[in-house]
Amino acid sequence: MSCDCPVCRSLTASQVYNNNGVSALSGIDCWPLAIGRAYMWDPGHVRALNPPPCPRLTGRTLLSTMPSSQIEPNFVDYVSTYDSQESLDDIDRLIDATLDAPDNPALGNFNVPLALVENSSAVYGRLPKDSESRYERYGGEGIGFALGPMPPRAFLETFCPCPADLMEKMPPSKDAFQKLPRAPDAEEELYEPLIVALNGTDGHARCPGHTFLNTSANPDTKGNCIVKPDVLCYANEHVPRVRINNSTSRTDMGFATFFIEVKCRTTQDFFQDPYEHWRSSRAQPCHLFRHATKKSRFLEEFGQQVIYATELCARQFRLCCFSVALFGCKARIMRWDRSGLIVTRQFDLHDNPEILCEFVWRYAHMSEAQRGMDMTVTVASNAEETLFRIAIESHVMLQLGLSRDRLQAAVYRHYQPKAVCAISVFDVTTREEQRYLISRPLTSPLSMIGRATRTYWAVNARTGRVACLKDTWRICAPGAEQEGAVIASLAAGGARNIPAVLHHGDVLAVVDTNQSASFDCAAKQTTLTDRFVDEKWVCEEEIDLSAVVKYTQYRLVVSIAGYALHSVSGTAELLPAGCRILQAMIDASNKKRVHRNIHPSSIVLYREKAGEDRHAFLLDWDLSWNIRKTNPHAHLPFDAMWQFMSISVQTNKGHGHLHLIQDDMESLLYVLLYCSLRWLQHTVDPSLGTLPWILDEMFDRASWCQGKPHGADAKYTNAIDRRYTSAVRFGSNALHKWLNQLMDFHHPPAEDTSDMRLLSPEPQLSTTAQWLNPKSLEEIWTRFLKDEYLERNDRVVRTFPHESREIEEDGAGHPATSPSYSRSAKRDVDKLNEDASGSEDEPTRPGKKQKASPSGDRYSRAATSLNTGTLERITALTIPQDDAELEAPSTSAVASARKKSPKRHWTQAKKGEGSKTKRK
Repeated sequence: MSCDCPVCRSLTASQVYNNNGVSALSGIDCWPLAIGRAYMWDPGHVRALNPPPCPRLTGRTLLSTMPSSQIEPNFVDYVSTYDSQESLDDIDRLIDATLDAPDNPALGNFNVPLALVENSSAVYGRLPKDSESRYERYGGEGIGFALGPMPPRAFLETFCPCPADLMEKMPPSKDAFQKLPRAPDAEEELYEPLIVALNGTDGHARCPGHTFLNTSANPDTKGNCIVKPDVLCYANEHVPRVRINNSTSRTDMGFATFFIEVKCRTTQDFFQDPYEHWRSSRAQPCHLFRHATKKSRFLEEFGQQVIYATELCARQFRLCCFSVALFGCKARIMRWDRSGLIVTRQFDLHDNPEILCEFVWRYAHMSEAQRGMDMTVTVASNAEETLFRIAIESHVMLQLGLSRDRLQAAVYRHYQPKAVCAISVFDVTTREEQRYLISRPLTSPLSMIGRATRTYWAVNARTGRVACLKDTWRICAPGAEQEGAVIASLAAGGARNIPAVLHHGDVLAVVDTNQSASFDCAAKQTTLTDRFVDEKWVCEEEIDLSAVVKYTQYRLVVSIAGYALHSVSGTAELLPAGCRILQAMIDASNKKRVHRNIHPSSIVLYREKAGEDRHAFLLDWDLSWNIRKTNPHAHLPFDAMWQFMSISVQTNKGHGHLHLIQDDMESLLYVLLYCSLRWLQHTVDPSLGTLPWILDEMFDRASWCQGKPHGADAKYTNAIDRRYTSAVRFGSNALHKWLNQLMDFHHPPAEDTSDMRLLSPEPQLSTTAQWLNPKSLEEIWTRFLKDEYLERNDRVVRTFPHESREIEEDGAGHPATSPSYSRSAKRDVDKLNEDASGSEDEPTRPGKKQKASPSGDRYSRAATSLNTGTLERITALTIPQDDAELEAPSTSAVASARKKSPKRHWTQAKKGEGSKTKRK
């Protein structure tokens, strides 16, 4: 027996019996888990022991009858212990879930569950799911990663391989789309002739095994956004799940194989091909916009395509996906992966019908891996699903201490019935594959481009142990390190409050045919878009090719499977958690490493044993940086969560700012402030709109200039005169005292702020000795926790107009880490103080946002002064003199010395220039 629980230590396999007196299986790791594998859970006729004899089981798990003398008498009763310690009256509102099985259960790679927010709807960020602003935002972010126009023939041969003998069997394409009108009055006129042509007639299917259906009138509301592509391609076995009648179906991105978006006019094409001379093989320059006044419209329409691709890859386990964009009778084919997208040159369906016909024919004969499916994820067996549910119930019970009548809702955040998959984790240390079981993620990707992180509570299929599994795409740049190697190195050096690494490694590529699949130990699952940045057909104007980089799929399993700081129960958890995170940051800094991405989801609360308090651990070290080396992430537009960046990082991004531990400390301050404002007791009434305004101004607001975000206005102002926090009185005296003391350590409030209200261009900022010496701050913080009374269970559940206001546990790509486009307006500052002091007057009606200055945000120069004025003193405290000759960080670590051809540009949609304030 490898399980070391008291029951398993005292039993042998021959002593374990089920209700029918049949001996349990031998050769097992833990006898209760063997029972879970062998028999279905049926609490109606199986006796449940309370407390559970093995910590891997809940009281309701299938157990065998056994002599009472074999039960460990000192086991703690989960329910009586935690319900008496913690008041979790708000758990039903936090997890108000529908527990029925879904209409269409997951099928391996298809229709996978999404993460849930507090109201149990799918994670979709801070904008309404049907917001047009979301389209513009996604369009603005995605346009910089579009490579093209690729010649259609080269596209097909590169990405859609098909044997020559099968190509000979393709139905003739002549006049395939002759019924498509050349000048339709509405896009609806194109749907039916397009679908009929693609499905084929007279028994000659153009895409064998697949069916094209009209989905334009029946949106999919289950995912990150409300989406309704005009035409979706489904595998024939999935059609019965989505069909409404013979001609239409409901949109279900969980089962779609690729999508087609239709616009009725050719002028709606958001890309514009450069003129190509008949004697030249290179694309030539052309003007960027045909209609400069319609930039926003082009961004919105391109943003639709980005959102559809994002949703498709979030609802399935995919490495890439394909799509077709139709503009009247003109078309383009696109391929999307985590590095960007490749778009073909425009072609006419009347003049060149063979291109689209050949694409769908090739697609039908490609393997699942070639279509972009992740073949390292498979369907779990029924026995494995039972094991998964048993283990997750036990772990939720341990972490939250819920009574059994409230357990099911909490389990639903990690387990969706009929949606358990087995995922392969290659351990780079042992060179072995590990099989883990997963279901509903804690975080879902909100972006097509970037890391696209999913995190899970995962169960080891062999041992039944619950761990945290991170499935992400890591950047492959000079100096980039694997997160697991970073954590293991810190742990070996004695760093406190970080998890133990169980397994980690890049995901091996799958050699797949239509009959079988196997792993290729010499290859890894990587992106392809980055391989084409030097192709002669790539138009470079307005695209930073250094940002189109290679990503490799990577999986990490750590020992800490807990709840993010969003779940904090009160002051007694929040302040000790902050101190523990500071300790982890200090220990990492001693190894010359800074975390660089402190946010609520990177801080996990975890209970080791029954009866103990939850303790905080610092995760998400994938963006950390060894300051002795070049920063491999410096060139990316956004490489951390925007809301919690320090003032210096936000205002000096891209200007060679040396990220130091003081920046991480400042991020920790904002995390504590955000969690306190969002979930702990204070005097600000959210129904008046003041609290949402504070959260927007302090954490989300950004001014956009020349396609780049500039922020930190409110953070800087609050550091000077506490403009946003002085009106807040927290219910906990200890919390109120410490937050204000921590802000004073960061920057004491100015005695005379008159100059600041006039926006003096060169304000003098100071930083205290406690802030410059993190070890001193740790000692002060530790003494404070010992001397002060910390309130327990003072969490407050607040309802905002949109629950999507939440800053989600994302870790994905750019949308969740970039500043928001919120359009809610700023309130009068004096009125805020009047409201907080008890004024009964109605709050001031929001006014219009001020526009950003051409130089960026208002306090950029001031913040630069703060950084440069203290950089020498900070460096002297954090970097020893013998490291004076360390390599300086580079802002273009990935940009190669490639010889660039004369710049060419082809996008009609690009990021807006000028100064315009946008908010999510």
